[in-house]
Amino acid sequence: MDKHVNYEFLHRRRTLTKSNSWIKKTTPRVQTKELDSFPYVDRSLINYEKYQKYVGDAGMRYYMAIQATRGCPYTCFYCDIYKTNPFHNRRSVDHFFDEVQMLADIGIKRFEFIDDIFNVNKKSCRSFFEKVIKSNLKLYFAFPVGLKGDLLDEELIDIMVEGGALGLSFSLEHAATRMQKIMRKNLNVQKLHDNLVYITKNHPQVNLKLNAMHGFPSETEEEAMMTLDFMRSIKWIDWPYLHNVRIFPGTEIEVFALEQGIPKEIIKKSQDMSYHEHAETLPFTKEFTNGVKTKFLMDCVINKKKLIERIPQQLKIFTREELDQKIDAYYVGNRIKNLDDLLRVAKIKLSDLNLEDSVKDKDIIVENLDSKIKNLFKKEIVYEKNHLKLLLIDLSTYYSSDADERQYNVVEPPLGLLALLTFLNTQLTGKVKGKIIKSLVDFDSNEELIETINTFKPDIIGFRAMTFYSGFFHDVIQYIRDRKINIPIIAGGPYPTASYADVLKDKNIDAVAIAEGEHTLYEICKKMIEKGNKFLNYEELEEIHGIAYYNPEKKSIRNVDDDKIASIPISGHLKDIIKGPIRK
Repeated sequence: MDKHVNYEFLHRRRTLTKSNSWIKKTTPRVQTKELDSFPYVDRSLINYEKYQKYVGDAGMRYYMAIQATRGCPYTCFYCDIYKTNPFHNRRSVDHFFDEVQMLADIGIKRFEFIDDIFNVNKKSCRSFFEKVIKSNLKLYFAFPVGLKGDLLDEELIDIMVEGGALGLSFSLEHAATRMQKIMRKNLNVQKLHDNLVYITKNHPQVNLKLNAMHGFPSETEEEAMMTLDFMRSIKWIDWPYLHNVRIFPGTEIEVFALEQGIPKEIIKKSQDMSYHEHAETLPFTKEFTNGVKTKFLMDCVINKKKLIERIPQQLKIFTREELDQKIDAYYVGNRIKNLDDLLRVAKIKLSDLNLEDSVKDKDIIVENLDSKIKNLFKKEIVYEKNHLKLLLIDLSTYYSSDADERQYNVVEPPLGLLALLTFLNTQLTGKVKGKIIKSLVDFDSNEELIETINTFKPDIIGFRAMTFYSGFFHDVIQYIRDRKINIPIIAGGPYPTASYADVLKDKNIDAVAIAEGEHTLYEICKKMIEKGNKFLNYEELEEIHGIAYYNPEKKSIRNVDDDKIASIPISGHLKDIIKGPIRK
């Protein structure tokens, strides 16, 4: 072992990994168990009507995202969610049902649960949908992130569907028992299969999505075919996904890949590739993978019989414009961009489809949405003279000029940032003036972002970052620093939480918030206000639980050469944190 590097055990794994001693990680923040203590998200903090021209992950417009739970009790080794919160905490059923009711009262008919795993507590899941049924709410619920398919049974499925749960998403990931054990998913594959068969047989109105992956380290060709055979055995899946495995930094799959002899250089090279591209990390030849994907495409995706049956059902849920956007996001490349393209490729005539009951725009549009939302949150804030200005930026969507034909070019309102600012407004009323913006929606270029920063003049900037968009995230921050903008930058979200060491190699970033953010951001803002809106020094940062930052006791991160990240320029720290001129 390197005597200059600290080591730590990975969570629930008998593997040692380097702990970067040039980073100071403060005491972990205790996660909030009583989620009812948080206020309802103030949705008037953004312009929702701006988002209505885009579909979200569930393929809908004019919907509201709801989060009933936080965290995931499972520790799948390819995922970083349990690092964000390894505990599964829930709002009471009454609490999130009342929020749904409140939004339904202003005309919202569609809801998207963004929970990492909504149905861990079967009693709570059942209770919610029984309340919906009893209240005679005619609503549509989607679960785009996913439900745990082996925790459902036929009775619960029936209750959920009766209560409006018509957008169901499940994750198989792999059909082989050996791979399930290695990735620690330990899914009851047969139970999931039985539930999918039951849904396709008894509930054709359900819009069904299934996720699977191809090319885990050590996966054999026989095992890869087991996953394909599983997906082909289901009568229909509206949106089947068979992703090529991507190995992201900070996840245990990276450690496993290294143990299997995959060089770190190849792992880094593959990180910016899309899920359909053949990375060198895959254990198969390109020819084998292409063969699997071709069978998957022909049998599960461009299947004429299935499409003739399913498209009319999809158009009972989605408007034509929504389905066009969903298709554009789902299919890779330029050949299929909308329903007309799909019908042409599949050799289906429009007359082959029964489209009598298709949903129309008038069925889903909420007129004067922003005005109605503002009426729900009527409290006007009077700001103090020397209030702190906080700019929160969501970078989970590429600019329109950077569209690269990847999947998932959909747009979600920034619910997490809304929750942060809502909490700050209740705890520091009038002392903090916050603004939330999202790439593509509120600014569509670096130049537009700089204009917003210069106009708003924030005292601190907070970024939400996801691993998939990590390169985009670092490029944007570098652009900001290149414009001599020295405002303190804090990063939070899944990517900084799972890979705070990698994030902090970019010295343009002053600190990382790890896991749940409400209380962390509150404490940082409160201390800044006490200091006349100036950022915290090292001693003050050390008092904040749940963050990480550059350790001033270490001379240079360049001592850890094998952990460098490619394509992340280094430009220094804030002037008031270390001695000497840094940014000019």
